[in-house]
Amino acid sequence: MKPFAHRRGRDAARLTLALFAGAALLAHPGAARGQYSAHNVRLYRQITPQQMNGTGGNDCWSYISPSGREYVIAGLYETTAFVEVTDPVNPVIVHIEPHSSSITGDMKVYGQYAYSIGDYYNLQVFDLGRIDEGVVAKVNERPYRTHNFALNEESGYAYMCASSHGSGLVALDLSDPVTPTIAGHINPTGGHVHDAQVVTYHDGPYAGREIAFCPSGYWRFDVIDVTDKNNMFLVGSLVYDGLNYCHQGWLSADRRYFYLDDELDELNGYAPTTRTIVIDVSDIANPRHVSSFTSGRTSTDHNLFWKDGFIYEGNYSSGFQLFDARTDPLNPTHVGWFDTYPENDAPGYGHGVWTALPFFPSGTVVANDRDRGLFILDASEARGERMFLSATPLIGGQSTTLSVQGATPSGRVYFIYSLTGEAWTRVNPLGVYLNLASPVLAGAATANGNGEASLVRTVPVNARGRTVWLQAAEAGNTSTVLEEVVQ
Repeated sequence: MKPFAHRRGRDAARLTLALFAGAALLAHPGAARGQYSAHNVRLYRQITPQQMNGTGGNDCWSYISPSGREYVIAGLYETTAFVEVTDPVNPVIVHIEPHSSSITGDMKVYGQYAYSIGDYYNLQVFDLGRIDEGVVAKVNERPYRTHNFALNEESGYAYMCASSHGSGLVALDLSDPVTPTIAGHINPTGGHVHDAQVVTYHDGPYAGREIAFCPSGYWRFDVIDVTDKNNMFLVGSLVYDGLNYCHQGWLSADRRYFYLDDELDELNGYAPTTRTIVIDVSDIANPRHVSSFTSGRTSTDHNLFWKDGFIYEGNYSSGFQLFDARTDPLNPTHVGWFDTYPENDAPGYGHGVWTALPFFPSGTVVANDRDRGLFILDASEARGERMFLSATPLIGGQSTTLSVQGATPSGRVYFIYSLTGEAWTRVNPLGVYLNLASPVLAGAATANGNGEASLVRTVPVNARGRTVWLQAAEAGNTSTVLEEVVQ
């Protein structure tokens, strides 16, 4: 039984064959998405720690090969895993490298070299030059250990934070990327730097200076000039309201705001719900706490990143949380989430997402969960990148109008339905994954100059009571999914 009764000519039949027949369509079962609560974020695939020879996950980082293929470098308690996520529904584990057991770990990339390091394992150096061929070579191991590892690709220096060589900031010279060497060290007041983002300024009053923005644990937020590795010095600092443990953060692209997570303010009862702190760093000598915002959950926030106006947060027991800061950077809008730990949202850091990483050109997000490993996610709906599909009521024996907004002007839009539910289905000619199982083409229309398209179809009388899943697609993009019951 088909919910949309219509007559197809030979052109439509050829279109259906081209898009939805044979090798053009690859259907994949759902990835257990139903056990997780989510809003505007969908699960492509999950890889458990055990599949990567580990027992739990920690940090992760991205690598984009010269060919454009996308990889995640995933930290596990016992291993570092290199996973290709170019096709996010079909990730491929390329290499797994063991190390001594460490709950903490950090990974970064410099050119074709990757670094993995932890509190309890030495710095490992990997050559990724042949990763597209399935080859990852460990080329060195250095006698350094650290809690966090920052890297400034522009300057060619990495920075150990709270390391075996000092609790402050220790600079590593990467001029020989296979053999990093210590170039300098600073211990700010309090003697501890927990994490850092290090950037080089090219214009404005700070042009030519390399600046480290440092969450410094129990003490404060520090801004450090690291330009001269033999004379690194504190530029400014801030003790913000409710400082419990100044943990980690990331700059906005204009370098005006630093978005910060405090790891203990929820657990210690200062913040009743997950708090993200906004610091104005436009004057690096006088950082100011200008705002805070919340997801409304009670979990502990851990690592966050800013990309293209969105803030991607790993919030332990409430999983991945996404905020839109494009319109109001001081009061970002909570636009999506994927909860990898549905058991609860309790504060603490024993369960859930350590890091949610957004730095893939495709827009894929990868979250590394302490208990459940890698979650490869589609956040395009939360970011407003998908077409919007609507439908007039589906009533048996009457016409319904399917309408799309946000399509490519004058582009061809395909309207598709399923009677069996949701699953990732690849449509190669369009270069997209549908969120429909066993999809059927209802018809196509050409979008007008405003990116709007519509299709009218008659709903059969005997479709009453049936659930129908609807989606639209064009080259390189899909719409949101509608789930409707025929009246």
